[in-house]
Amino acid sequence: MNYLKASLFAALLPSLNVLALDQNIADVDGFERVTNYAYGPVQSALITSDRAHKLTINVQLRNEQNVCDFANVYSNKTNAHLSYVNIVADTQSNTMLLLDADLNDESSLLDSKSVHINCRDESGIGYNVFLNIPGAPIVDWQISLEPAGEFIYQPYSFGYHSAYSIKSKITVNNQNTQSYCTTLANRGVSLGLFNGEDRKGPFHSDVFIKNEVVMNPAQPVLYQIIECENAAGKTMVVKVFNLTNPTLIHTWEDQVIIK
Repeated sequence: MNYLKASLFAALLPSLNVLALDQNIADVDGFERVTNYAYGPVQSALITSDRAHKLTINVQLRNEQNVCDFANVYSNKTNAHLSYVNIVADTQSNTMLLLDADLNDESSLLDSKSVHINCRDESGIGYNVFLNIPGAPIVDWQISLEPAGEFIYQPYSFGYHSAYSIKSKITVNNQNTQSYCTTLANRGVSLGLFNGEDRKGPFHSDVFIKNEVVMNPAQPVLYQIIECENAAGKTMVVKVFNLTNPTLIHTWEDQVIIK
């Protein structure tokens, strides 16, 4: 009788393994570029993306017997499924996997995300490994210009304001601590928007205020582009002002581009 019970239990073991729920392994490192796992089949994950529309990750397995079969990306805001993840083995390493996914939902690019990676260890135990992905930086740039000098008339060319008063407020949430903001273009006029500098970082969140009069070196427009970049994307803000109207300064272009 005992032999029959033992035989029956041994026969049921494979079925019990199939029915066992996969273990969840959380990302406890926040939304940083590198995540380390204390146990399970994945040792670490590195976000290698430089565009919000294309997610790329390097996954380091704990040993060669561990396997990751598939993965998916979900929005942390809506829990919606955003994309399937392609997984390929790195030809240079037996324990490295290369993951990539296209993120085509424009409305979700600013949302933080979670990648769910389905893996098994050398004993066949299943794991759901979670990886936090920050949304692209959230940048709100409010700026206004007022004439603050004389208007210079030029024969056979556009006139321009010799000086203008700037009131600028940039509110940044980079959603990640290893992030930077940079002035990409300024048409020869450095405004020092980031506490008197053209660059700030690394930092997570901040507010940058600038109120001053700027001399104009004979430019008919003020052209400024700032860009903030984190581990999963870039947000660019473009501002162009027309300086050729004698009575006022108006905005020619004002747009936010998530790359």
